[in-house]
Amino acid sequence: MLKIFLLNLYSVSRKLKLPVQPALFIVAALLVSLCHAKNFNGPNGTVRLESRIFGKTEFVPLLDLADSLDLSARWFYEPAKIELRNNKISVDVMVGSKLVLINKSDIRKMNSSIVFIKGEPYVAATLLTSTLKPYFKKTSSGKKSFSRSKGIIVIDPGHGGHDTGAIGYRGIVEKDLVLDIARRVRTILVRKGYKVRMTRDSDRFIDLIPRADIANSIGALILVSIHGNAASKNKRSITGSETYYLSKAQSASSKRTEKIENLGIKKKISSRWGTLKYKVKLWLLGRHFKKNREKSKKLAELVQRRLAKITIGKNRGIKTANFSVLRNSYCPSCLIEVGFLTHPTDATYLKRSSYKQKIAGAVAQGVIDYINIK
Repeated sequence: MLKIFLLNLYSVSRKLKLPVQPALFIVAALLVSLCHAKNFNGPNGTVRLESRIFGKTEFVPLLDLADSLDLSARWFYEPAKIELRNNKISVDVMVGSKLVLINKSDIRKMNSSIVFIKGEPYVAATLLTSTLKPYFKKTSSGKKSFSRSKGIIVIDPGHGGHDTGAIGYRGIVEKDLVLDIARRVRTILVRKGYKVRMTRDSDRFIDLIPRADIANSIGALILVSIHGNAASKNKRSITGSETYYLSKAQSASSKRTEKIENLGIKKKISSRWGTLKYKVKLWLLGRHFKKNREKSKKLAELVQRRLAKITIGKNRGIKTANFSVLRNSYCPSCLIEVGFLTHPTDATYLKRSSYKQKIAGAVAQGVIDYINIK
């Protein structure tokens, strides 16, 4: 329709001897006017959001709507839905459906299902102005609280199966070391009342992207991937622990580590992520970079701060890298390198049960530190 309209406009402009560019500028202005900021009467007062009209329905950006109501947004693969949540309310918006499930019990109907514009999800404005209003009447402002019964912490022991990871000083094997530490972390957190899911709990191989899928499909609160480091040169001098969060690798050492940890990626991976529409992937990854990068950085800081207090080697701090497991998970996440398996002192200590327990305690406490400041 737009193409036909523009062609007709061009023809009329020629007949009337009008410049074509100004005529097209008028059309562009008219099209832009279809998208404008507007005040909406939401549950918590007036909110100014972008407004778009499609057919007879007015739409607003879902993520901006969520922010205005102090709701976090998560994607669940099965079923395909977007969940908005805080400690008072949950709102499940089904992709491809007009139905909305509130607090896992009340079913409401929107004027239209979700639409995507350049990867950005939009919902009917009435979700803000009428559908959700009754559920916010009794809410009151105050300090947020985190319930340990809500949100699952995903612990990812690196490597496994035929992928041994690094083999270090006197035969220490990364896949076995990190599984042992991960189990200890889980035990500590479970005893403190937190829900924990392991990406693997045995010596089996899991591709890198499906590890992130596990966290994404259950709407994980955070993901912590545990690894052991290795040096190709200067094995007797490079030592210590470090923690990574997602970004492009910035240093030479980060790039080397990034290359090693991404080796497990296969060219063809059967993953539910791969079944998602491109526009949905754009939205999820956009949310990850925009909303979770700072959270991931804080998680990495708090975990590394705890590790630095108990690890034998050098405190190598927090770093950035483009690890697959971090890139493909959209909850806050970090990847820990507990020490250099190629360094004699690091490796000797990492074989000791008491030292592995100290590392597990530090990782668990760093996770708890992060949860307590959310």
